[in-house]
Amino acid sequence: MTTDSSPADAFEALRREVALLRRALEGLAAEQKAQPDYSGVLAGIGQRIREQNAALGAMAETPALQLTPEAIGQQIMRASDQVRAEDARLLGHAQNGMTSATRQIEAALATARTAHAQQRIIRWSAVVGIVAGLFIGAASAAITIEWNKSHAAITGEGGVNSSS
Repeated sequence: MTTDSSPADAFEALRREVALLRRALEGLAAEQKAQPDYSGVLAGIGQRIREQNAALGAMAETPALQLTPEAIGQQIMRASDQVRAEDARLLGHAQNGMTSATRQIEAALATARTAHAQQRIIRWSAVVGIVAGLFIGAASAAITIEWNKSHAAITGEGGVNSSS
């Protein structure tokens, strides 16, 4: 606004501005009436958010989500210790079985070695007995022959068999 204008011009300018503002406000009001009502949709979204918050709260209370990585690591270690303990028990059982089988095999071998040694001793004893028997038999035959000869010489008999 300029100061050299008349009050009528100033009033006319003011009237035009007010009219312009009025049209603008009416346009805004008309636009606001033309927009759809989202209150029902927003209420549904709000209800779903509340349901999801309740579900998330219930999930947050579950033991799995309350575990820390350290607690999970400790559980894994306990489980692996249990599995290894069972494996160690089974391995010890297998080792005891193998030890028992080895002892049985060693005992069978020792028995077989002893039986073989006894058979060898029996064979050698038989051979020595036969040789000794032959020597004793030959010696006793020689002694008998010599005795018969000496007895025949003493008695004057001419032979071993004098009845002929």
